[in-house]
Parts: sequence; structure tokens; C-alpha cells
Amino acid sequence: MRTSSPGTAAKLLLLAAALTAATACGSQPPDSQDTVTTSPSAGPGAAGVTELTITLAKAPGAEEETWTLKCDPPGGTHPKPAAACAQLAASGPKAFEPTPPGTACTELYGGPEQGTVTGTYQGKPVDASYARKNGCDIDRWELVSELFGELPKVR
Repeated sequence: MRTSSPGTAAKLLLLAAALTAATACGSQPPDSQDTVTTSPSAGPGAAGVTELTITLAKAPGAEEETWTLKCDPPGGTHPKPAAACAQLAASGPKAFEPTPPGTACTELYGGPEQGTVTGTYQGKPVDASYARKNGCDIDRWELVSELFGELPKVR
């Protein structure tokens, strides 16, 4: 019968502790700006109307820009409705979901911009807020970046 050396057992314990710490790392309460109302059953191609109001503040205290967007066919006051609707079709309803609680996010600052998207996506209500204050927020922003137009890259 083969037995483990004390060094092997210690290595296994260290590995287990490291894995436990890694899964617990980054726990943070959900951000009060990350609000969304969508139905998880809606997906690309689901029946329903997409009519959104997009608001962008390029800096704290800056005047907000607001556009409307309709898809099928693309229209509204948005400067590039076809590109915005195409990105939404590719991203699907996950584009409006907040970062799950406990997600480890990099401390990468993307810029001061903040935006909101309200209305209906494929017939389902949407009320989502976006910022670029960390890696998770930047990833969410990238799912809907066409809604907010051209902005400077991550700073």
C-alpha cells in the first residue's frame, strides 16, 4: 500500500485553500446603479418590439445626451440605429443584466461616462444603468457600446 508524504499532503491543503480563497475573492455588494428588468426567457428573435431611450453623460455634471432607438426596422433619433440594433441582436438580453453579486472585477478605470437604457427590448421592459468604473462595468458597456456612440478608449 502506498502512502503520501507529509509534503504532498501540505501541498494539497495549500492548493485547496488557494482555490477556496480565489472563489471567495472579489465579493462585493451589487452596485445601486446596476438595475435591470428583463425576462430571462426573451432571446434574440423573440417576438416583441424594441423601443429604447438611451441617455449618456460624458462626465459628472455634464449635459446629458438622449436618443431614441427602434429596431425592426432600425430608426429613432439615434445617430447609427442600424449598428446599435445589430449589436443588440448579437448581445441579446444579457446586455441588460447587471454584474452578478460576488463577481471579481478588475480595478481598471474606463472613463467617467455613465449611461442609462430604458424602454422595451423584444417586448420586455428594460431599465439598465452603465458606467466604466471597473473591468466588469467596461465589459457590460462593450455589449451595448453602439448605443452610446463613439467614446475615448479605456483610460
